[in-house]
Amino acid sequence: MSETDIVKRIEKLERDNRRLKMLLAFAGVALLVALGFGYAFPRFSPLRSVTGVLQAREWDLLDSSGRVRLQASMDCALAAGCSPVIRLFGKGGKALTTLGAGTLAFSGEAGEAKLSADNLIFSGASGARAQIGATPESGGQLSLVGEGMSHFFVNSRLPRVEIGDSQGYLMEFGASDLTTVRSGQTRQTTAASIVMYANDKQHHVIWQMP
Repeated sequence: MSETDIVKRIEKLERDNRRLKMLLAFAGVALLVALGFGYAFPRFSPLRSVTGVLQAREWDLLDSSGRVRLQASMDCALAAGCSPVIRLFGKGGKALTTLGAGTLAFSGEAGEAKLSADNLIFSGASGARAQIGATPESGGQLSLVGEGMSHFFVNSRLPRVEIGDSQGYLMEFGASDLTTVRSGQTRQTTAASIVMYANDKQHHVIWQMP
């Protein structure tokens, strides 16, 4: 994978991230419209107004065929407890966009994407996966996984770039944790290092520099 390919992939992830933010704004506007309708026309709404506050367990926005296209409800399926969720449905009834507390997910024919507080994940129907994340413990990370577990990892904490193929061979550019077979001691190389590993279970070093 060339440097140009890596840059293109990162630019695509950034564009998809902007699309996620646009979908989030659309979901918020749609919910406000639904709430405004129920408040302005209480005769046609099952909502109950108490001192100017609308209350309901679920809001459904229907299309001309009577199918639910937007739903705002409480999701109590999670073990952590109930959480508010907004879902946007396609014509076939599949939830194409889901907005939860701290998460945003949407699905398409080619796969799905999920945005949380510290991760942006794209999952393809073929098993391919792309992930961008940042946490205080691990720092910034970029992960690209293809078929057969071939992968490209970037970790800013070490810092290190790891490339692996479907046969199990690995190559690391940057800081690596190397264990001496005889002594069992582990040492860390510098960012100016290249290490290649075999595809056996122990991933023995087959070449390194310096």
